[in-house]
Amino acid sequence: MAAKGLTWTTTSKKTAKGDFLSISSVKLYADGALGSRGACLLAPYADRPKETGFLLASPEKLEARIRKIGAKGFQVNTHCIGDSANRLVLSIYGKVLKGQNELRWRIEHAQVIHPQDFALFKQYQIIPSVQPTHATSDMFWAADRLGPERLRGAYAWKSLLAQNQVLAAGSDFPVEDINPLYGFHAAIARQNAEGKPAGGFQMENALTREEALRAMTIWAAYAAFEEKTKGTIQKGMVADFVLLEDDLMQAPLEALRSIKVSQTYLNGELVYQPLKKGAEE
Repeated sequence: MAAKGLTWTTTSKKTAKGDFLSISSVKLYADGALGSRGACLLAPYADRPKETGFLLASPEKLEARIRKIGAKGFQVNTHCIGDSANRLVLSIYGKVLKGQNELRWRIEHAQVIHPQDFALFKQYQIIPSVQPTHATSDMFWAADRLGPERLRGAYAWKSLLAQNQVLAAGSDFPVEDINPLYGFHAAIARQNAEGKPAGGFQMENALTREEALRAMTIWAAYAAFEEKTKGTIQKGMVADFVLLEDDLMQAPLEALRSIKVSQTYLNGELVYQPLKKGAEE
């Protein structure tokens, strides 16, 4: 059964859009996770010298699926954690896209990138879609898996942003907490809820507050072909926004995760505000 208000639109990209649902992409999985050593690496794990992780499909099957999805007019988004998986999918995308394009294909997570492969994002206009709290969840053991040298290419949001000046950021809920303030804090402070590590984790790849906000709003909308209706607060756009009790662009780092939401609006309608003290639930 189709969702209420969901209709197919005939454009160069096949999409189905409704008031609260948009279908325009297909997600594929290239490899597993870093924590379980399922992420596919170019060289063995630092803590398991005989293991390199694995692909969830052969390179030939991945390429066939990517080509089929692209030919049907859908955006292709592929889960890639390890540097081998990222290199493989970037190269397949390159074979299909053949240079500059407007298709906005994405690499989901883009978690460990070999230094030589960052430029492929720019060459083929591929959007990295990252989840900032992955870095602060993984940072205390990621070096054990990768070793110090390879770790420099992991969770490298600034380096990824430098390629196309676009970076999409989300939560990866339910794997991580859905609270966007946690992601905002992780993106700029590179610290966990306890403020560790002191000074932040690999701060050369931290985002500025403006970059983090853009990554979670207008760039995320762009990555989903929705920048004409979402991602900014202006006339003619869908009125999805929150009112906060503090300015997240000025608040101290240690206060960001606990900023209270006073109101939430969805499509211009007030859908949340905390109960006042003494009010009945």
